[in-house]
Amino acid sequence: MSLPQNRPGVFHIVPPVDDGAPAPVVFDSPHSGVAMPAGFQPAVPDSLVLVSADTHVDALWAAVPRHGAPLLAAEFPRSFLDLNRAPEDIDPVLLDAPWPGPLSDADSVRRGMGLIWRYAWGDTPMYADRLSVQAVWQRIDTYWYPYHAALADLLDAAHGRHGAVWHVDCHSMPSTGHRLSPDADGAHRADIVLGDRDGTACDPGFTDFVATVFRRQGYETRINDPFKGAELVRRHADPAHNRHSLQIEINRRLYMDEVTRERGPGFDRLAADLDVVAEAIVGYAAAHLPGTR
Repeated sequence: MSLPQNRPGVFHIVPPVDDGAPAPVVFDSPHSGVAMPAGFQPAVPDSLVLVSADTHVDALWAAVPRHGAPLLAAEFPRSFLDLNRAPEDIDPVLLDAPWPGPLSDADSVRRGMGLIWRYAWGDTPMYADRLSVQAVWQRIDTYWYPYHAALADLLDAAHGRHGAVWHVDCHSMPSTGHRLSPDADGAHRADIVLGDRDGTACDPGFTDFVATVFRRQGYETRINDPFKGAELVRRHADPAHNRHSLQIEINRRLYMDEVTRERGPGFDRLAADLDVVAEAIVGYAAAHLPGTR
């Protein structure tokens, strides 16, 4: 299987194990990166920059390639540049000059969680000074476009080979709602939240299938509550043409200490359960290829 070339500091791809035809499934982990980019000068310590990171998510899904699917993972922090936002999701408050392109009025931007985060966490500013337009363009060109292009290439290759593709967008979430989130501060969150943008990013049958697999393993699972899926599933989904995207959010209390960021006692069990989920997803995809039903 020919894969896009890795870009150190931006992303890497773990290829599927070469024991047969690649599966019609692509997994990606856009927020698990923790490497600080060169020239990144936040006004807060690294530990605060990384509060928003989906730490260890790529490791939790490490078994994916054994089932014939590639795993694409970003290497830089989410708050430096959020791959799950659109290029126009720029917060003008961060800039030292007017942005020359279109700007969105997305709720995430108003909350300070746009393409480049205004806050490290809570109400703590990420930067002491405003960013130049040129610096923001450079981040988009260096990090956003290459990652999305690599994901598109992986999806196109799978779709071209099989006539259909299932994209699984892997995330984690704080154990409760917080000041920057769409749900209430302190709100209870389920173990697993699946987001299909209210049934528009994939066949609802796929969402229901994945929810059932998680529930059979004992995980409290919700759909589109409080996360419906954002730019990655929106941009790369087209169910009418057999391109299905599903976002999976995992509650961090299941596998890590949210203060120290260290793996917790539940990590190994969760990783084993996600191995079962990945195998089930690949099996579902194989059974739902065009001409198999």
